[in-house]
Amino acid sequence: MIQQTMKTPGKLLILFSLLIVVMAAAWLLRRRSQQPPDSVRMLPDGEVILYANLRPVRLWESGTRKTETDEAGKSGSANQNAGTAPSIQIEGDYQNFISQTGIQFERDLDEIAMSRRDTPDHRDTESAEVITGRFDEPKLTDYLAKISSLRETYRDHTIFVIPHDGHNVRVCLLGNGRVAITNMPSGGPIRGMVDSLAKLPAGPTLAQLYYDHVPLASLGWMITRVEANSSGPQLPNGWSFDFLQNTTTVLSVRFAGDLLVRADVITAGEKEAKHVMDGATSFLALYQTVATSVSPKGTDQDVKAALSSIEVHQEKSAAVFNATLSQRFLKKLVSEAQTEATSSAPSPTPSPAKTKPKKP
Repeated sequence: MIQQTMKTPGKLLILFSLLIVVMAAAWLLRRRSQQPPDSVRMLPDGEVILYANLRPVRLWESGTRKTETDEAGKSGSANQNAGTAPSIQIEGDYQNFISQTGIQFERDLDEIAMSRRDTPDHRDTESAEVITGRFDEPKLTDYLAKISSLRETYRDHTIFVIPHDGHNVRVCLLGNGRVAITNMPSGGPIRGMVDSLAKLPAGPTLAQLYYDHVPLASLGWMITRVEANSSGPQLPNGWSFDFLQNTTTVLSVRFAGDLLVRADVITAGEKEAKHVMDGATSFLALYQTVATSVSPKGTDQDVKAALSSIEVHQEKSAAVFNATLSQRFLKKLVSEAQTEATSSAPSPTPSPAKTKPKKP
Protein backbone atom coordinates (compact mmCIF):
# COMPACT_ATOMS: atom_id res chain seq x y z
CA MET A 1 0.00 0.00 0.00
CA ILE A 2 2.81 2.42 0.88
CA GLN A 3 4.67 1.49 -2.31
CA GLN A 4 1.56 2.19 -4.44
CA THR A 5 1.13 5.59 -2.75
CA MET A 6 4.75 6.48 -3.53
CA LYS A 7 4.30 5.57 -7.21
CA THR A 8 1.19 7.74 -7.66
CA PRO A 9 2.98 11.14 -7.38
CA GLY A 10 5.52 9.92 -9.96
CA LYS A 11 2.76 9.05 -12.44
CA LEU A 12 1.06 12.39 -11.83
CA LEU A 13 4.36 14.18 -12.44
CA ILE A 14 4.80 12.35 -15.78
CA LEU A 15 1.24 13.16 -16.85
CA PHE A 16 1.70 16.79 -15.83
CA SER A 17 4.98 17.01 -17.81
CA LEU A 18 3.30 15.53 -20.90
CA LEU A 19 0.45 18.02 -20.56
CA ILE A 20 2.95 20.90 -20.43
CA VAL A 21 4.71 19.59 -23.55
CA VAL A 22 1.41 19.25 -25.45
CA MET A 23 0.30 22.74 -24.44
CA ALA A 24 3.66 24.22 -25.47
CA ALA A 25 3.54 22.42 -28.84
CA ALA A 26 -0.03 23.65 -29.44
CA TRP A 27 1.00 27.22 -28.57
CA LEU A 28 3.99 27.09 -30.93
CA LEU A 29 1.84 25.59 -33.70
CA ARG A 30 -0.81 28.28 -33.27
CA ARG A 31 1.79 31.03 -33.22
CA ARG A 32 3.43 29.70 -36.37
CA SER A 33 0.07 29.38 -38.13
CA GLN A 34 -0.50 33.08 -37.49
CA GLN A 35 2.71 33.98 -39.33
CA PRO A 36 3.23 33.98 -43.11
CA PRO A 37 5.30 31.15 -44.65
CA ASP A 38 9.06 31.58 -44.39
CA SER A 39 9.42 32.25 -48.12
CA VAL A 40 6.97 35.16 -47.83
CA ARG A 41 8.83 36.63 -44.85
CA MET A 42 11.98 36.76 -46.97
CA LEU A 43 10.38 39.17 -49.47
CA PRO A 44 10.72 42.97 -49.61
CA ASP A 45 7.69 45.25 -49.29
CA GLY A 46 5.20 45.46 -52.14
CA GLU A 47 1.69 46.54 -53.10
CA VAL A 48 0.77 42.92 -53.88
CA ILE A 49 1.91 39.90 -51.87
CA LEU A 50 1.17 36.47 -53.32
CA TYR A 51 1.81 32.93 -52.14
CA ALA A 52 0.93 29.55 -53.68
CA ASN A 53 1.58 26.03 -52.45
CA LEU A 54 1.64 23.88 -55.60
CA ARG A 55 2.19 20.46 -54.00
CA PRO A 56 -1.52 19.68 -53.40
CA VAL A 57 -2.38 21.06 -56.84
CA ARG A 58 -0.05 18.55 -58.50
CA LEU A 59 -1.49 15.71 -56.43
CA TRP A 60 -5.02 16.71 -57.43
CA GLU A 61 -4.08 16.98 -61.11
CA SER A 62 -2.33 13.59 -61.01
CA GLY A 63 -5.39 12.04 -59.40
CA THR A 64 -7.65 13.63 -62.00
CA ARG A 65 -5.54 12.31 -64.88
CA LYS A 66 -5.46 8.81 -63.35
CA THR A 67 -9.25 8.81 -62.96
CA GLU A 68 -9.75 9.95 -66.57
CA THR A 69 -7.32 7.30 -67.82
CA ASP A 70 -9.06 4.55 -65.84
CA GLU A 71 -12.48 5.64 -67.11
CA ALA A 72 -11.19 5.81 -70.67
CA GLY A 73 -9.73 2.31 -70.34
CA LYS A 74 -13.07 0.93 -69.26
CA SER A 75 -14.93 2.53 -72.16
CA GLY A 76 -12.55 1.34 -74.86
CA SER A 77 -9.72 2.73 -76.94
CA ALA A 78 -11.99 5.08 -78.91
CA ASN A 79 -13.04 6.95 -75.81
CA GLN A 80 -9.55 6.72 -74.39
CA ASN A 81 -8.21 9.23 -76.89
CA ALA A 82 -11.09 11.59 -76.18
CA GLY A 83 -10.66 11.40 -72.41
CA THR A 84 -6.91 11.87 -72.33
CA ALA A 85 -5.72 15.41 -71.79
CA PRO A 86 -3.78 16.76 -74.76
CA SER A 87 -0.05 16.99 -74.39
CA ILE A 88 1.48 20.46 -74.32
CA GLN A 89 4.24 21.19 -76.80
CA ILE A 90 7.27 22.85 -75.24
CA GLU A 91 9.51 24.85 -77.51
CA GLY A 92 11.76 27.87 -77.69
CA ASP A 93 13.54 29.39 -74.69
CA TYR A 94 11.65 27.27 -72.16
CA GLN A 95 12.66 24.05 -73.93
CA ASN A 96 16.25 25.27 -73.94
CA PHE A 97 15.98 26.01 -70.21
CA ILE A 98 14.62 22.51 -69.52
CA SER A 99 17.35 20.87 -71.59
CA GLN A 100 20.15 22.66 -69.75
CA THR A 101 18.82 22.58 -66.19
CA GLY A 102 16.50 19.58 -66.08
CA ILE A 103 13.91 21.81 -64.39
CA GLN A 104 10.29 21.67 -65.53
CA PHE A 105 8.26 24.20 -63.53
CA GLU A 106 4.91 22.40 -63.70
CA ARG A 107 6.61 19.30 -62.28
CA ASP A 108 9.37 20.58 -59.98
CA LEU A 109 7.99 23.79 -58.46
CA ASP A 110 6.60 23.45 -54.92
CA GLU A 111 6.02 27.01 -53.67
CA ILE A 112 5.92 30.53 -55.09
CA ALA A 113 6.10 33.69 -53.00
CA MET A 114 6.03 37.07 -54.75
CA SER A 115 6.09 40.75 -53.88
CA ARG A 116 5.09 43.21 -56.60
CA ARG A 117 4.94 47.02 -56.81
CA ASP A 118 4.60 49.75 -59.39
CA THR A 119 7.50 52.04 -60.19
CA PRO A 120 7.14 55.65 -58.95
CA ASP A 121 6.07 56.82 -62.43
CA HIS A 122 3.52 53.92 -62.70
CA ARG A 123 4.94 52.97 -66.10
CA ASP A 124 6.48 49.68 -65.04
CA THR A 125 6.39 47.08 -62.32
CA GLU A 126 9.05 45.66 -60.04
CA SER A 127 8.85 42.29 -58.37
CA ALA A 128 10.75 39.89 -56.16
CA GLU A 129 10.14 36.16 -55.88
CA VAL A 130 11.28 33.28 -53.75
CA ILE A 131 10.56 29.98 -55.47
CA THR A 132 10.97 26.62 -53.76
CA GLY A 133 11.29 23.31 -55.55
CA ARG A 134 13.41 20.32 -56.44
CA PHE A 135 16.33 21.64 -58.46
CA ASP A 136 19.69 20.32 -59.64
CA GLU A 137 21.64 23.26 -58.22
CA PRO A 138 24.93 22.59 -60.11
CA LYS A 139 23.09 22.50 -63.45
CA LEU A 140 21.09 25.61 -62.59
CA THR A 141 24.28 27.40 -61.51
CA ASP A 142 25.98 26.54 -64.80
CA TYR A 143 22.98 27.80 -66.76
CA LEU A 144 22.84 31.10 -64.86
CA ALA A 145 26.58 31.57 -65.33
CA LYS A 146 26.14 31.25 -69.11
CA ILE A 147 23.37 33.83 -69.45
CA SER A 148 24.53 36.37 -66.85
CA SER A 149 26.47 39.50 -67.73
CA LEU A 150 27.78 40.12 -64.22
CA ARG A 151 28.28 38.26 -60.97
CA GLU A 152 28.24 39.70 -57.47
CA THR A 153 29.26 37.98 -54.24
CA TYR A 154 27.45 38.63 -51.01
CA ARG A 155 27.79 36.57 -47.82
CA ASP A 156 29.31 33.63 -49.69
CA HIS A 157 26.40 33.62 -52.15
CA THR A 158 26.73 34.35 -55.87
CA ILE A 159 24.24 36.81 -57.33
CA PHE A 160 23.83 36.49 -61.10
CA VAL A 161 22.86 39.70 -62.94
CA ILE A 162 20.95 38.94 -66.15
CA PRO A 163 19.77 41.65 -68.62
CA HIS A 164 16.12 41.07 -69.58
CA ASP A 165 13.46 43.39 -71.05
CA GLY A 166 15.26 46.55 -70.03
CA HIS A 167 15.89 45.33 -66.48
CA ASN A 168 18.79 43.78 -64.65
CA VAL A 169 17.31 40.62 -63.16
CA ARG A 170 19.22 39.33 -60.14
CA VAL A 171 19.10 35.63 -59.28
CA CYS A 172 20.61 33.93 -56.24
CA LEU A 173 20.47 30.30 -55.14
CA LEU A 174 19.70 30.37 -51.42
CA GLY A 175 20.09 26.62 -50.81
CA ASN A 176 17.56 24.01 -49.66
CA GLY A 177 15.75 24.26 -52.99
CA ARG A 178 15.12 28.01 -52.75
CA VAL A 179 15.91 30.58 -55.42
CA ALA A 180 15.55 34.36 -55.05
CA ILE A 181 14.74 36.45 -58.13
CA THR A 182 14.14 40.19 -58.51
CA ASN A 183 14.15 42.88 -61.19
CA MET A 184 14.27 45.70 -58.65
CA PRO A 185 16.91 48.19 -59.78
CA SER A 186 19.30 48.05 -56.80
CA GLY A 187 21.00 45.10 -55.15
CA GLY A 188 19.37 45.85 -51.79
CA PRO A 189 16.30 43.57 -52.13
CA ILE A 190 18.27 40.50 -53.21
CA ARG A 191 20.79 41.08 -50.43
CA GLY A 192 17.94 41.40 -47.96
CA MET A 193 16.68 37.99 -49.04
CA VAL A 194 20.15 36.55 -48.49
CA ASP A 195 20.29 38.22 -45.05
CA SER A 196 17.02 36.51 -44.13
CA LEU A 197 18.82 33.16 -44.18
CA ALA A 198 20.67 34.21 -41.01
CA LYS A 199 17.69 35.87 -39.30
CA LEU A 200 14.17 35.56 -40.66
CA PRO A 201 12.47 38.99 -40.70
CA ALA A 202 8.83 39.70 -39.93
CA GLY A 203 8.05 39.98 -43.64
CA PRO A 204 6.39 42.55 -45.91
CA THR A 205 4.15 45.11 -44.22
CA LEU A 206 0.96 43.92 -45.96
CA ALA A 207 1.59 40.35 -44.81
CA GLN A 208 2.26 41.47 -41.25
CA LEU A 209 -0.95 43.50 -41.07
CA TYR A 210 -3.41 41.22 -42.88
CA TYR A 211 -2.17 37.64 -42.86
CA ASP A 212 -4.54 36.80 -40.00
CA HIS A 213 -7.38 37.10 -42.55
CA VAL A 214 -5.98 34.12 -44.49
CA PRO A 215 -7.90 30.93 -43.49
CA LEU A 216 -5.93 27.96 -42.22
CA ALA A 217 -4.97 25.32 -44.82
CA SER A 218 -5.17 27.80 -47.73
CA LEU A 219 -3.40 26.54 -50.86
CA GLY A 220 -2.78 30.05 -52.07
CA TRP A 221 -3.56 33.63 -51.17
CA MET A 222 -3.00 37.19 -52.30
CA ILE A 223 -3.01 40.45 -50.37
CA THR A 224 -3.34 43.62 -52.42
CA ARG A 225 -3.84 47.26 -51.59
CA VAL A 226 -5.86 49.64 -53.79
CA GLU A 227 -5.14 53.23 -52.92
CA ALA A 228 -7.68 56.05 -53.07
CA ASN A 229 -8.07 57.74 -56.47
CA SER A 230 -6.30 54.86 -58.22
CA SER A 231 -7.57 54.14 -61.71
CA GLY A 232 -8.95 50.63 -62.12
CA PRO A 233 -10.05 48.83 -65.28
CA GLN A 234 -13.00 50.48 -66.99
CA LEU A 235 -15.93 48.32 -68.09
CA PRO A 236 -18.70 48.91 -70.67
CA ASN A 237 -21.57 51.28 -69.82
CA GLY A 238 -19.36 53.28 -67.48
CA TRP A 239 -19.01 50.51 -64.89
CA SER A 240 -15.72 50.16 -63.03
CA PHE A 241 -14.15 48.78 -59.86
CA ASP A 242 -13.98 52.21 -58.22
CA PHE A 243 -15.83 50.82 -55.20
CA LEU A 244 -12.58 49.02 -54.29
CA GLN A 245 -10.62 52.24 -53.84
CA ASN A 246 -8.91 52.68 -50.47
CA THR A 247 -9.32 49.00 -49.58
CA THR A 248 -7.12 46.00 -48.90
CA THR A 249 -8.25 42.66 -50.32
CA VAL A 250 -7.20 39.28 -48.95
CA LEU A 251 -8.05 36.59 -51.51
CA SER A 252 -7.56 32.94 -50.55
CA VAL A 253 -8.35 29.49 -51.92
CA ARG A 254 -8.80 26.21 -50.03
CA PHE A 255 -9.58 22.72 -51.22
CA ALA A 256 -12.24 20.63 -49.47
CA GLY A 257 -13.51 18.38 -52.24
CA ASP A 258 -14.42 21.57 -54.12
CA LEU A 259 -12.36 24.74 -54.32
CA LEU A 260 -13.44 27.29 -51.72
CA VAL A 261 -12.68 30.89 -52.67
CA ARG A 262 -12.86 33.69 -50.11
CA ALA A 263 -12.15 37.40 -50.42
CA ASP A 264 -12.04 39.77 -47.46
CA VAL A 265 -12.26 43.38 -48.67
CA ILE A 266 -11.08 45.40 -45.69
CA THR A 267 -12.15 49.05 -45.56
CA ALA A 268 -11.77 52.04 -43.24
CA GLY A 269 -15.14 51.45 -41.52
CA GLU A 270 -18.54 49.79 -41.58
CA LYS A 271 -20.04 52.45 -43.89
CA GLU A 272 -17.28 51.89 -46.44
CA ALA A 273 -17.73 48.11 -46.20
CA LYS A 274 -21.41 48.47 -47.06
CA HIS A 275 -20.46 50.62 -50.05
CA VAL A 276 -18.19 47.82 -51.28
CA MET A 277 -20.95 45.23 -50.83
CA ASP A 278 -23.45 47.36 -52.78
CA GLY A 279 -20.96 47.98 -55.60
CA ALA A 280 -20.01 44.31 -55.87
CA THR A 281 -23.64 43.17 -55.83
CA SER A 282 -24.48 45.58 -58.67
CA PHE A 283 -21.47 44.40 -60.65
CA LEU A 284 -22.46 40.72 -60.28
CA ALA A 285 -26.01 41.50 -61.39
CA LEU A 286 -24.64 43.34 -64.45
CA TYR A 287 -22.34 40.43 -65.30
CA GLN A 288 -25.18 37.90 -65.13
CA THR A 289 -27.36 40.10 -67.34
CA VAL A 290 -24.62 40.49 -69.96
CA ALA A 291 -23.82 36.75 -69.88
CA THR A 292 -27.48 35.90 -70.47
CA SER A 293 -27.79 38.32 -73.39
CA VAL A 294 -24.60 37.05 -75.03
CA SER A 295 -25.64 33.40 -74.62
CA PRO A 296 -29.44 33.16 -75.06
CA LYS A 297 -29.37 29.43 -74.37
CA GLY A 298 -28.08 30.17 -70.92
CA THR A 299 -24.72 30.18 -69.18
CA ASP A 300 -22.75 26.97 -68.80
CA GLN A 301 -24.28 25.09 -65.85
CA ASP A 302 -20.98 24.86 -63.97
CA VAL A 303 -20.35 28.58 -64.42
CA LYS A 304 -23.91 29.29 -63.36
CA ALA A 305 -23.46 27.15 -60.25
CA ALA A 306 -20.23 28.99 -59.39
CA LEU A 307 -21.92 32.38 -59.74
CA SER A 308 -24.93 31.21 -57.72
CA SER A 309 -22.61 30.05 -54.94
CA ILE A 310 -21.30 33.58 -54.30
CA GLU A 311 -22.29 34.78 -50.85
CA VAL A 312 -21.68 38.28 -49.51
CA HIS A 313 -21.84 39.40 -45.91
CA GLN A 314 -20.33 42.10 -43.75
CA GLU A 315 -18.00 41.58 -40.81
CA LYS A 316 -17.61 45.03 -39.22
CA SER A 317 -15.30 46.97 -41.57
CA ALA A 318 -14.84 44.10 -44.04
CA ALA A 319 -17.01 42.90 -46.92
CA VAL A 320 -16.58 39.13 -47.16
CA PHE A 321 -17.22 37.15 -50.35
CA ASN A 322 -17.36 33.35 -50.54
CA ALA A 323 -17.72 31.14 -53.61
CA THR A 324 -17.46 27.44 -54.42
CA LEU A 325 -15.96 25.99 -57.60
CA SER A 326 -16.88 22.37 -58.19
CA GLN A 327 -14.35 19.72 -59.19
CA ARG A 328 -16.13 19.31 -62.52
CA PHE A 329 -15.73 23.04 -63.17
CA LEU A 330 -12.05 22.89 -62.22
CA LYS A 331 -11.48 19.94 -64.56
CA LYS A 332 -13.06 21.93 -67.39
CA LEU A 333 -10.76 24.86 -66.70
CA VAL A 334 -7.68 22.63 -66.69
CA SER A 335 -8.76 20.83 -69.88
CA GLU A 336 -9.52 24.09 -71.71
CA ALA A 337 -6.20 25.59 -70.61
CA GLN A 338 -4.32 22.53 -71.89
CA THR A 339 -6.21 22.58 -75.19
CA GLU A 340 -5.56 26.29 -75.67
CA ALA A 341 -1.87 25.85 -74.87
CA THR A 342 -1.63 23.04 -77.42
CA SER A 343 -3.49 24.89 -80.19
CA SER A 344 -1.55 28.12 -79.67
CA ALA A 345 1.86 26.45 -79.56
CA PRO A 346 4.06 27.59 -82.45
CA SER A 347 4.96 25.13 -85.15
CA PRO A 348 8.48 23.75 -85.05
CA THR A 349 11.07 26.01 -86.63
CA PRO A 350 12.28 24.45 -89.89
CA SER A 351 15.85 23.37 -90.14
CA PRO A 352 18.03 25.84 -92.07
CA ALA A 353 19.15 23.04 -94.39
CA LYS A 354 15.53 22.33 -95.39
CA THR A 355 14.41 25.93 -95.68
CA LYS A 356 13.94 27.02 -99.29
CA PRO A 357 14.96 30.57 -100.20
CA LYS A 358 12.07 32.86 -101.02
CA LYS A 359 11.62 33.93 -104.63
CA PRO A 360 12.17 37.61 -105.30
